[in-house]
Amino acid sequence: APPEIRTLTLTYALAGADCIDVAADPAVIAAAKSGLDAAERIAKADQRSGYRRPWLMVSMSAGEDPHFRKAEFDPAICPKDCPRPCEKICPVEAIEFAADFAGVRRDRCYGCGRCLPVCPWGLIAAHSYPTPIDAVAQQVLSQVDALEIHTHVGEHAAFKDPWQTLQPWVGNLQIISISCPDGEGLVNYLKDLQQIMKVPESAPGKDLKASAIALKTKSHHVIWQTDGRP
Repeated sequence: APPEIRTLTLTYALAGADCIDVAADPAVIAAAKSGLDAAERIAKADQRSGYRRPWLMVSMSAGEDPHFRKAEFDPAICPKDCPRPCEKICPVEAIEFAADFAGVRRDRCYGCGRCLPVCPWGLIAAHSYPTPIDAVAQQVLSQVDALEIHTHVGEHAAFKDPWQTLQPWVGNLQIISISCPDGEGLVNYLKDLQQIMKVPESAPGKDLKASAIALKTKSHHVIWQTDGRP
């Protein structure tokens, strides 16, 4: 919820975070910016030397991605005698069995997946709800400093189309982060994305197998997040 997002953003900013990543949603961004403004006022009042306002990053997906999924199930078919381990394990209390509501509160669920394997009956599924690319480009990118794009090996078309849509807005960003889980053909896929994005090859001595590689381009850095790779 926006009040919690504002509080967390303020806390992380005062703790010294360099970049804060939030969902590509106008309401979430507004709450995060409010927290950043409050942190800046507190730092100024306390005369904190060296305080730097963190960059605000938003995340979007190119294709299916677990970062944008929500848990779903039909509470009407849940057995009456189920001990409801899903309700107990949810870290944000998104699953409820109350008199006025039963099921998953989508505004709380952030897709961690903890509830899926604990259901004794296998009734819980996860569905992706990525933010539309046009909405990200027009309503969001002008308000933030950085962008994270989630992708998977082999999703060339799913990456190329949104990248072309985002092009007019990415020039003023400080950081563009490409997040891709490990998989067969990972290095070649990242090199293909370099060509799509027109990012220069890595410098001598650098290896795309590394966990994160920052490459200097004309107007911003690109970070390759090869999640899960040694």
